[in-house]
Amino acid sequence: MSASREKKARQEQGGEQLTPKQQKALEEQKANRRTTAIFSVCAVLFLLGVAAMFVWNTNIIQRNAAAASVNGQTFTAADMAYYYYNSRANLLNNNTSLDTSTSLRNQAYTSGSQYDTWYDYLAQAALKSLSNATVTAQAAKDAGFDGGEEVEKSVKENMDSLDSAAASAGYTSVQYLKGVFGPLMTRSVFERNLRTAMLANAYASHISDTANYSADELEAQRAADPKAYEMAEYESIVFPSSSFATEATDTTEANDGSAAALAAAQEALARYQAGEDLEALATELKGTYMSTASMYSTGSDMVDWLFDDARKDGDADVLDYSYYGTSIGSAVMVFHSEGLADYHTVSVRHILVADEAKANELLAQFNAGDKTEDAFAALATENSTDSGSKENGGLLANVQRGQTVKPFDAWCFDTSRQIGDTGIVQSTYGYHVIYFVGRSDYAYWQDMAASKLGSEKLSSITDFTDTSLLDGMKYIDR
Repeated sequence: MSASREKKARQEQGGEQLTPKQQKALEEQKANRRTTAIFSVCAVLFLLGVAAMFVWNTNIIQRNAAAASVNGQTFTAADMAYYYYNSRANLLNNNTSLDTSTSLRNQAYTSGSQYDTWYDYLAQAALKSLSNATVTAQAAKDAGFDGGEEVEKSVKENMDSLDSAAASAGYTSVQYLKGVFGPLMTRSVFERNLRTAMLANAYASHISDTANYSADELEAQRAADPKAYEMAEYESIVFPSSSFATEATDTTEANDGSAAALAAAQEALARYQAGEDLEALATELKGTYMSTASMYSTGSDMVDWLFDDARKDGDADVLDYSYYGTSIGSAVMVFHSEGLADYHTVSVRHILVADEAKANELLAQFNAGDKTEDAFAALATENSTDSGSKENGGLLANVQRGQTVKPFDAWCFDTSRQIGDTGIVQSTYGYHVIYFVGRSDYAYWQDMAASKLGSEKLSSITDFTDTSLLDGMKYIDR
């Protein structure tokens, strides 16, 4: 051992006393080492804190937090955001009393006591939607059904619409998604959930397709509840009480109009039975005339009257006019016929204009061209005043008997009608230039039976799921 090392050893063992100067130098050296160690630890902790804050601000942790469980499968908060904000948009479109500037967590549920807030309501609605889509899509896969081109086309159209809407608003698609579906949403999460929903929808349509059931299966479904597949044709005049209501004055009390509506209906019935025209009476007495057909349902005095087995053509009566169990006036009903809904629905395109001259001009323009359905659709998009159909080339698909006004209905359901037929019909809305697209392959009652069979099958898939909301829901609509 060298002399210097021996000296150091003796010093550390207490064999040799340090001078005051040496003692001070040693203490400073130790203090410096401690300070350096402390600063090193703090630097590491600071860097870890910065990294954690960065990860938190990117919403990676919140996005991937478990927010729901369906039959043991866990879904993230971002997945739930897809269904939550879809449900939220539907709610806000139909409930204008809600405050769109604040979270629904802060708004008390006002439609009953089942939920504390509108957020609670939407969370359960989102869970139900997620559950239905998940189990239905899985059932589709188990059945070897992938939706084919239909699903891929739907997904592509939706993604293209997203990109277009984002660009129009001056945003990237990701920015736009976050604005609509909240800060947890990403493009990949949106597309994944969209694809699941599209597959579920396609499979639901597939199992309700009439072509997938035999004639015997459809007949057995009808025989189990024959009335449900029947329809009645009738005329009516409806007198809403609100049309006759009066406000209170200094000398009279407010009147809800129900007695006056009933009196008008009774007068109309008496005059109709004396030989006057029902439609003309509706105009004179300020009622609403309809000539239509109705499928059987329950819970309405009017329907019960129409589908009474004793009913015969020409029977007429005054009945209470109600909506979902609430009386809203009186109606004169004139029965014509009842029977199995064995007609075929039709699809047409139409162009609605205000005057006959314009209608004739458009029809002449169509006839001067190649007279294809696409050509007619282009004319409808450019000229029709019917906002509900013009953007779709004037298409009215799978129209049911009695669904449209009487002159339009009569033209569409003329048994001589052929694909490609055109015509002009006048109604209370104006003049309709119509192109006949075609009839459905099956009778309406058969389509109804297939739809009910499909609904029963779908219920067997979705009704027995084990679902729950998890802690990750706290990151949605905060």
